[in-house]
Amino acid sequence: MLTFAQLVDNPASIKALGANTFLVGASDLKEVLVRSPSARGRDGTMIFQHETIRMMRAERAEQLDKLRQQIADESVVLPIIQREESMWEYVTVGRASTADIVIDDPAISNVHAHFEIDLSDNSVSVQDVGSSNGTHINRNRLQPHTPALLHSGDCVRFGQSIFYFVQSSTLKELVGGGGR
Repeated sequence: MLTFAQLVDNPASIKALGANTFLVGASDLKEVLVRSPSARGRDGTMIFQHETIRMMRAERAEQLDKLRQQIADESVVLPIIQREESMWEYVTVGRASTADIVIDDPAISNVHAHFEIDLSDNSVSVQDVGSSNGTHINRNRLQPHTPALLHSGDCVRFGQSIFYFVQSSTLKELVGGGGR
């Protein structure tokens, strides 16, 4: 498994992982909301465009800072991709060796959840497949067999294992910032 510190030491390895999205392990066992839905509306008029861009940049910087605080050097970085020998239709997460993303946690079911990647817009959703201890996004438990769209910075918990969902562009920014 690749750690965050290894990526900081060799940022070019992000591209070699062959994924557009990743799970990055949390530094501890508390779920922190990094990404919060913006309460502000986006005004598209030319008069306010510069102010809107400034606010978006400030929100992005705040999100990256919160995310950096939740990642340790030893945090694992897991690409969300299917293994070549995968027997599943989707990218699976579980404790079983047949899962695409194997997480060694007794609170995780053999096949716990799966990711679906929409290649038309590169969106990613996660779906709990009826696991015993559930899948949570930003502290909200998912209903089994109901997909939920993920956004970069979302906190995802499988059983007792906590990760942050990040797109490759966000991971590059985190790594480029030197991490912690």
